[in-house]
Amino acid sequence: MTDERELDDGLAAFDQLGREMAETNRLLRAVRSEQATRNQQEHALSSEMQAALRQATGASQKALQASQTEIRSNLLWTGFISLLIALAGCEAGYYLGHQSGWEQGQAEGYQKARNQEAAASWANTPAGLRAYGLDRRGSLDLLTMCRGNGWTTERQKGGTVCFPNADAKGNISGWYLP
Repeated sequence: MTDERELDDGLAAFDQLGREMAETNRLLRAVRSEQATRNQQEHALSSEMQAALRQATGASQKALQASQTEIRSNLLWTGFISLLIALAGCEAGYYLGHQSGWEQGQAEGYQKARNQEAAASWANTPAGLRAYGLDRRGSLDLLTMCRGNGWTTERQKGGTVCFPNADAKGNISGWYLP
């Protein structure tokens, strides 16, 4: 949010500088116009007055040149500072995004490692070793999915129950013990 604000402030400064330059250009045109008028009047004045007027004109031209130089310098500095602000905003956005992604990745990785630790810990218990033995013999899927010949499932008390019944030929299937 601050980056956008800084960018808006920079753009507002550019707009203000543009208005100031337009005002300065208007003043410069007015000075030049007045200077031309003065030059015409100069011919009509005495030589003493003409010399004084030349000095004043020289001073105004030097002031005009100095103000033009200062405007250019201010414009360059404003542009340079705006560029630095934009670069700093980009750098800050990259850093914050990178940090956030890094932290989220660490948290997710840690959670997965905890889940795998718990699973590995259970697998080493007697029940886990028995389940592994059933799986090695190919009976775990048969048992957990109720897929034996003649086996049926029924919904009871909010759960599914598997009943091993005799099939049409009177055979009952079972599973291998580990």
